[in-house]
Amino acid sequence: MTSVTQRIAQYNKQVGQPRGGLLPPKLFSLELRGDDLGVVDHKQENLHASVVGTMVDVLTRLAHVRPPADEVAHAEALIDVFGVSLAGAMRISELTEYTSAQSDARDALRHLNFIELSDGTVQFVIDDTAVMIACQLVSYDVALRAGVGLYDPANSRLLPDLTTTTHVLQMVERARSFFETHGPITRDGFVFADRDKWDTGDLGGYTDLVTSGDGDFLTTDTLWDFKVSASKPTKDHTLQVLMYFLMGKQSGLPEFESLTHIGLFNPRRGEVYRMAVANISAVVIETVRRDVIGYEDRTSGDEPLTPYDFDPEAVGFDRASGEFLWGNGD
Repeated sequence: MTSVTQRIAQYNKQVGQPRGGLLPPKLFSLELRGDDLGVVDHKQENLHASVVGTMVDVLTRLAHVRPPADEVAHAEALIDVFGVSLAGAMRISELTEYTSAQSDARDALRHLNFIELSDGTVQFVIDDTAVMIACQLVSYDVALRAGVGLYDPANSRLLPDLTTTTHVLQMVERARSFFETHGPITRDGFVFADRDKWDTGDLGGYTDLVTSGDGDFLTTDTLWDFKVSASKPTKDHTLQVLMYFLMGKQSGLPEFESLTHIGLFNPRRGEVYRMAVANISAVVIETVRRDVIGYEDRTSGDEPLTPYDFDPEAVGFDRASGEFLWGNGD
C-alpha cells in the first residue's frame, strides 16, 4: 500500500522535483487570519506535533457535524470522524496482545459531551474532555496507517497537559473561524473512490503507484489540506494537495465536480494559502498526472486496500440495535 505522501517521497528520491518544486508555494496567495495569537508554539507542548495536528483535524470535524438527536445517527457521526481510530483499535485488539483497545476506544467515545439543539440535532462540545479523548483515540491510527507493530500502548495513556490542551482548543477555534469565512464544509475525511465499485476493480482516483490516501476538507470550490506545522508550506505540501485535486477529478465522484481551487490552511500559524488550478501550468498538471500519480499506467498489480472511508459496519456498529458489536465479550 502506497499513500500519497509515501508516493511523493518515492518520487523525490527517484526523480526529484525541480528547484522550488513542481508547484512552488510562492505561487499561492497568502491570507493571514486576524487574531492576536501569532504562531502557536509547538515547543511548549508535551505531545508530538503530528499527534497534535491529527487532534486538531478530528476535533475540527467533530465541531462541524450536526447529526439528528438519535443514538444511531449520533454513533454514525462519530464513526465518520473517528473511523481511522476505531478501525485501528479493532485491528490492534484482533492482532496484538492489547485486546482491550477496541473496547477502550468505544468507552472513550461515550464520554464526549454534547448538547441537543432546538432543531433536533446534536452539537458536540469541544472542550478539555474532547481534547483528552481525541488524544487517546488518535493513538490507534498508526495500526491502520502504518501497521499494528508500530502501536505503542503508552501513547494511549499519554494525556495532553494544560498548555497542549489550550493550544489545541485555540487552533480548533481558528479552524472554526476559518470555515465561517471560507466554508461551509461540503465534505470532510474524503477518499478518491466509490466504495461500492471498489470490489469490481474501479479504483477511482487511485492507481498502482498511489493505492491509498484521504483528504481533509472540501468547500464549494476548494479542496483544503490542513497543515498544523510551525513551518510555512513546502513543495511536498503543495504537490500533495494538487495530487488530491487531480485524484478527486479522476474519481468521477460528484463532490469533486465543482472544485476549481486548492488550498492549505495552517491553524498553528493562522495562515491560508490558496490557488486556482487553472493557473497551474499544463506541463505541471500532466507531469503530476502521468509521472507522480501514474494515470497512464494502470497495469494490474497487488490488490490495494480499501480506502479509508468507513461505513458503520466496517468498525463493528449495528444500526438495528444502535450498539457497537466489538469489545471483550461485552
